[in-house]
Formats: sequence, structure tokens, C-alpha cells
Amino acid sequence: MKKYILIIAVLFAFVSCEEENIVFDSENGQTFANFSEESILVPTPSEGASVMVDVFVTTKAESDRTISLEVDPSSTATSDQYTISGLTIPAGAFQTTLTITSNFDALPDLGRANLVLNLVDVSDPSNDLVLTDTPLELEFFRECPITPGDWVINMTDSFGDGWQTSTGNGGAGLTITLDDGTVFEVGLCSPYDEEVGTFLTEGECTPNNGLEGTATITIPEGTTSAEWFFPGDQYGEIGFEIISPSGEVAGGYESADAGLLTIDYCK
Repeated sequence: MKKYILIIAVLFAFVSCEEENIVFDSENGQTFANFSEESILVPTPSEGASVMVDVFVTTKAESDRTISLEVDPSSTATSDQYTISGLTIPAGAFQTTLTITSNFDALPDLGRANLVLNLVDVSDPSNDLVLTDTPLELEFFRECPITPGDWVINMTDSFGDGWQTSTGNGGAGLTITLDDGTVFEVGLCSPYDEEVGTFLTEGECTPNNGLEGTATITIPEGTTSAEWFFPGDQYGEIGFEIISPSGEVAGGYESADAGLLTIDYCK
């Protein structure tokens, strides 16, 4: 019996020693590396914008280490639209902070530029490297304050019978909803007085000759957001352009899908 007890004790000691050998080692163990974020929106004013993202590693080293990144093929952003700095982990540290700066002038007037970054290496010849399979995704887009004043909507109907939007009898109009709850609605009335419907009689719509007309809305000082929604085009006849107070075309519609409109407030 004593022999069995001795053997069990030796095995327990051996297993305990084996477990101690795989305890996490911040100096000589494997290096795991990952981004602190997965996705970031980067609204960019005219002076540019910067966001900061940490890259964490699980080991430290006696010398500086360099982070290597790869631009994923799915990216649409071009190299002139952004810069990246902070790719060095200082000696003795477990992280570095990347600074990613967007360039307003190089970004598209409308839409977004998408940048997907993969973490591919951390220079450290003394340790094995294990990378997470999670990329960092950034979306850059131009951001400008909404210019207060008169916004002009030049509207057309190619058939000459006013707007038929969400229904064949007229329907709802183009609506503009401000952050204070104010809602504007515009659209072309029909020239045929005997018809009925939101845009087939005068009232909430713009009287016209059936083919074209102009509406003006006034956006007050201090407005921070405005949602432009177009309900549809029943017969594919509707068109309009939105003119900012500076006189430039900031958005519009012609044979496109219904929904929210993208307005370029930088115009």
C-alpha cells in the first residue's frame, strides 16, 4: 500500500510540474496580438479627422517592435485618403496606439471610402506570433455643417401630369425632417383640377404647368441634421435637384430607388 501511495504522489508532482511549464509567460511565451476595435466610422470635416486604435500584444521585449499591416483587397479607400502612424511598440510595452488620419480633400464628394486593415506581423524574433483573425474596418466620409438659409428644390415630371410618388393617385411628397422635429413636404401638383390626391390638387404641393416647378424651404441657423426622404416614383417620370444656399447642386433624384437621399452639405 505504501508503494502505491508513493507512486501516486510522484505522479501528482510530475503533473503539477507539467502544468507549471505551460503557465502564461509574458517574456518568453507565445505572442498573441490583436486590435482593440473592429469597426470605426470616421466623419471627416475639412480640416481632417483622426481616430486612435490600440494594438495589444501579450509579451514584452527588450527592444522596440514594429507592427506590420496589410490593406485588405476588399478596401475601397486609396492611399491618399488616409495616413497611419504609431506602428512601433516601445521596448518593455504591451501595446502601441495607432493614429489613423483621414484626408478630406481626397475623399469622395458623396458616399464613403472603406479601409480594411489586417494585422500581419509584429517583429519579435524571440517569440512565436499568433494573430487574431479579426480585421479593423474604417469608413471615411466627408462631414460638413448644414448651411442655414434657403434650399431650393427644382422639380420635374417628364409626362407633364405632376408627381405620382407612392401611389398612382399622387401619394406623399419629398419630406425633409430637421433635428428639431420640423417637417417640410414638397412635390409637384397636377395641372388637372378635377383629379384628387396629395399632389394632384393645389395645397401642400407646388402649382405648376405639369412639367416643372420650384419649391423653397428655409433651414434655420443651428440645425445639425436633416433627413431627406423620397417615397417613390410610380411611373418613372419624376426628377429633382436640390440646390444649397450657396447655389450648388447638393443632391437630387432621377429614376432611382425610393428611400433616404444623400445630401452633400459641403456644397
